[in-house]
Amino acid sequence: MTQSLILAIDQGGQSSRVAVYTDVGEQLHCFAAPCATSHKLVNGQEYIEQDPDEILLGIKSCIEKVNIALGENVKNIMAAGFAGQGSSLLCWNNKTGEALSPVLSWQDVRGDGFLQPLTFTHTQARELTGLRVSPHYGASKIRWCLDNNIQVRNALKNNTLSIGPIVSYIFWHLTGKNYIDPGHAQRTLLWNLISNTWDASLLNLFNIPRNILPELKWHDSHFGDFYINDHKIPFTASARDQGASLFSRGLPDKNACYINIGTGAFIQRVADNLNAPDGLLVSPLWLPENNDEEIIDMASPTCYVGDFTNDFIPDLSLPSGIYIKPEKTSWYAWEATVNGAASAIAYIEQQTGVKITPKIIGLALTLEPDTNCYFLNAVGGLSAPYWRTDLTSTFSLDLTANEKILAWLESIVFQIIVNINLMSKLSDAQKIYISGGLSNADLLCQKIADLIQVAVHRSENADATLQGIACMAGGLSDVWQNSVIEKIFQPAINVKLNKRFSMWQDAMKNWLK
Repeated sequence: MTQSLILAIDQGGQSSRVAVYTDVGEQLHCFAAPCATSHKLVNGQEYIEQDPDEILLGIKSCIEKVNIALGENVKNIMAAGFAGQGSSLLCWNNKTGEALSPVLSWQDVRGDGFLQPLTFTHTQARELTGLRVSPHYGASKIRWCLDNNIQVRNALKNNTLSIGPIVSYIFWHLTGKNYIDPGHAQRTLLWNLISNTWDASLLNLFNIPRNILPELKWHDSHFGDFYINDHKIPFTASARDQGASLFSRGLPDKNACYINIGTGAFIQRVADNLNAPDGLLVSPLWLPENNDEEIIDMASPTCYVGDFTNDFIPDLSLPSGIYIKPEKTSWYAWEATVNGAASAIAYIEQQTGVKITPKIIGLALTLEPDTNCYFLNAVGGLSAPYWRTDLTSTFSLDLTANEKILAWLESIVFQIIVNINLMSKLSDAQKIYISGGLSNADLLCQKIADLIQVAVHRSENADATLQGIACMAGGLSDVWQNSVIEKIFQPAINVKLNKRFSMWQDAMKNWLK
């Protein structure tokens, strides 16, 4: 084998996966290692955590399996990319690499008490960071660790403390570098959307020292090198997992809406406009390094490293011999989250006494109850576009167990629809791309198509994040291919579903008062 290869890492909430792709997007190998999430009550507060050592060892074991699978062809890996959980973070000793805290999951809201007395508004947060004030993001979690973890406080005193998302911890261990990309940095609620810098006013607001945070890089920066045997592999891209998934087909479609329904449901729409409607987030998908236009005069002595033929084009408005390298394109997205997707399964099982399986989900989705049937879903906090953490989940009265499961599933669908409708202020979506575990339920996809009256395309590609970060690491090649099979759900008229949607909206209005 002589073809150039790309290694991709996707560190998710349920597993860490490492895959190898060709430079045109074909997956050759994929290995996974599970990582558990623990839920425990401490003084009435739920702590949602993961084990950083389990995550690190899982990634290393997958890389070793790549080594075994490729053999001598490991030397053909030319680049690597990392995609990870945006809002999950941990603390570690930057001299020894020892983890000083568990991974605090994106679902963990233990820092909420610190946010309550702040006068920092959602509007101010959105203008600075693209986000809202929320305990799901890193700033309040960092503050909690600094205030409550003795090991962290001691490391701070000794100038050996680093705090950051999982990506930075993994980079430290694989490459010796402590770096972070814009997507992960944003989810700390300490990053400035316009300048791509740690925002001094936010660091001051949360009383967080700048020196404990990773060094900021662009999405396509050199994030350090790691070795498989004696073969050096550069990390050439890093991104938040949901952002990376949009690039699995190459460059994202600006006329499409992207939905991924996993632990949470994530809705994204590519946007040039950074002024999103209230309730939506603005997220950086791809902010490249050296995105300024470059001009070169071939009559002057020049040393250019790269593929001149592909990188530079003649500018006919300028004298002969003058070439221009167009500025790289930055990509942003309007984004929304629905927290109570698969993360609500334990709660639903507790409420119904029924083990949630694909078969049970499929059965529940066939129900057409004649009475009030809805679920006001605040599992993990009621997210976009409402953003409330003070509400308690509740069902409508007198539901059977299966009707409760239906109501939960439709609560996810309904909240997705509300957010898609907000995103239509860009323009009406012409296509919906859907992925993630819960999207395997055909009737769930059909309900989305029926409510939004747009075709829903479900990809059989379970590795969209892996393939997307591989595409990024390969430089967003224009020959990148996605040969996965799609199932298309065409919209139909569904009177009963629309009636339940209206019923849910009315109940939401009363609940939110």
